[in-house]
Amino acid sequence: MSEHKRSIMAWTITGIVIAAGVGVLIAGLLTPVTFGWFAYQPLADATFVPDAGGVFLSQIAIIGWVILTIGLLTVAFLVGRHTARARSNRPDSESAS
Repeated sequence: MSEHKRSIMAWTITGIVIAAGVGVLIAGLLTPVTFGWFAYQPLADATFVPDAGGVFLSQIAIIGWVILTIGLLTVAFLVGRHTARARSNRPDSESAS
């Protein structure tokens, strides 16, 4: 397989991974998270229930973040590889003169 076809395949797979990560992340963020924790202070006769100010992520949202991170790291790798190849294929300025 030629190098150009491998490069196109790598970018396509990376795009699919990023799209899947975003899709799973959105599905995870739209899923309601139940949180059943409370604290009871018997001497003060008070009950503490956390308010909606906290951020609670579902396992689906965490998996979406992981998939998205893997896709973005792959993009960084592919851009670095492309940049390195472009520099190695460029004629040196010292040898041209």
